[in-house]
Amino acid sequence: MSNKTKKGNGNDGGQTKVSKQRSQDSQDYSSFKVVLFYCSLIVFLPVVTFFALKGFVLEQFFTMSDVKVNIAAAVGAVGALHVALGLYIYRAYFGGSDSKASQSKQD
Repeated sequence: MSNKTKKGNGNDGGQTKVSKQRSQDSQDYSSFKVVLFYCSLIVFLPVVTFFALKGFVLEQFFTMSDVKVNIAAAVGAVGALHVALGLYIYRAYFGGSDSKASQSKQD
């Protein structure tokens, strides 16, 4: 009779480990999506901003030389990069603490 009791406890422990692993995998995937989003934002937002400013805004609406257009577009791209980095830092500083606090409450 004691063997049956031990087998029942062993199966429950295995299911608990599987559910904890799935929960951990879900959290890892969620973190991966956030980091991937911000990495792509940091890489692509300045590039898109540079070409959008250069091709659509500065050359069509302002009469500036090519050098001045390139400089202004580069300054805009640097500004966009700072905005993207600021958003990432804000999310890392303020967004991460809320999710960690809720995780400790669940345990």
